[in-house]
Amino acid sequence: MHRTPFPKIIILFAICAFLSAPGAFSQTKATGDLDVTKCWMYQSADATGPVLASDGSRVFLGVGGTLSGARVETLALDGKKIWSTDLGGDISSNMLPLYSGLFLVTTTKLNETGKTGISVLRSLSKETGIPNWTVKLPDAKAYFLGGFNDEIVVVSKSGVIQSINAKSGIVKWKREIAEGFVADPAFTGDKVIVATTAKQVFVITLATGEIDLVRKTMFGITAVGKTAAGEIVIGDERGNVTSIINSPERSDWKFKTGGEISRIIGDHDHVLVTSHDNFVYSIVSKNGAIAWKKRLAGRVSQIANVSDKFALISGFEEHGAVLIDLIKGKVSGQIAFADDESIIAPPIVASELIFILTNNAAYAYSLSGCPAPKIKAATEQSPSPPF
Repeated sequence: MHRTPFPKIIILFAICAFLSAPGAFSQTKATGDLDVTKCWMYQSADATGPVLASDGSRVFLGVGGTLSGARVETLALDGKKIWSTDLGGDISSNMLPLYSGLFLVTTTKLNETGKTGISVLRSLSKETGIPNWTVKLPDAKAYFLGGFNDEIVVVSKSGVIQSINAKSGIVKWKREIAEGFVADPAFTGDKVIVATTAKQVFVITLATGEIDLVRKTMFGITAVGKTAAGEIVIGDERGNVTSIINSPERSDWKFKTGGEISRIIGDHDHVLVTSHDNFVYSIVSKNGAIAWKKRLAGRVSQIANVSDKFALISGFEEHGAVLIDLIKGKVSGQIAFADDESIIAPPIVASELIFILTNNAAYAYSLSGCPAPKIKAATEQSPSPPF
């Protein structure tokens, strides 16, 4: 029996069509997925502490265990060590890099009683780590630093706010606002928003220390923030998110979640809110409407805004983080760590890099390729502790 053979050209077309079909032999990458590149990892000799900062050309790490005392290690953008300075005590604030130097608070502890001892604000040279000056602060469990012009604004958990000249260390003004503060303050341009143990919200003008606004709340405040448009947003222990709009032309709004509010971050026309109901919410700032919400496996531990395009989110039960599109609320990328590794400090975004601090190491990631370092690592310097 004679069979007419298929032309070779038809067979070739069929093979090409099969190989190019979705799912043939391999899975194609989903549209919109991000290429998250790990640029470097830096392993410190001591256990890393929950302090991380960057000025755009350097990365500053607060490290050191209880026995060894606090130490600041500074890296170039390529992860190479520049200098290290031993300080002693514990780091009890965020680190704030400004033009005049690097600023942080350290606190000594009394060995016999375990109670908090002396706390001082320190100014270090960003180039060498050599101390410039120190200022003693009022006793408190924690401190928060913000910059305004050439001043350092120190918010003490004990209810005191003061402004200190960044070059000289001279106190410009000091205000005792309350018996104590709760939640982390929000520094927004020329003002700082603080919440008190007496269920009040204060807005303080950084130039003078004068009170710009006071509001009483019904429930205990657990988070404060501010949008780019100027709305003050607070979250409370009952899961309420409330805007405070100091304008007769617009009214306040309220949004209800299923758990205590832990973080509030302003983002243009929206606010990102994390709640103990394991959700992240994107809320429209002008009317309180929900844009999207995303549930995690557990409570959210860290959240950061990445270039106004993505939210970097990590949970207490997660060994990594996800990048969520701020407009669509969809997962666009992820970062994974080892099973015994978790993020312990708010991630920092600077110079097109995402800096992350875990209980094991510091990392730098990029969404657009690893850039060349802006400064060259110098010979390591380890100045002696000033005290």
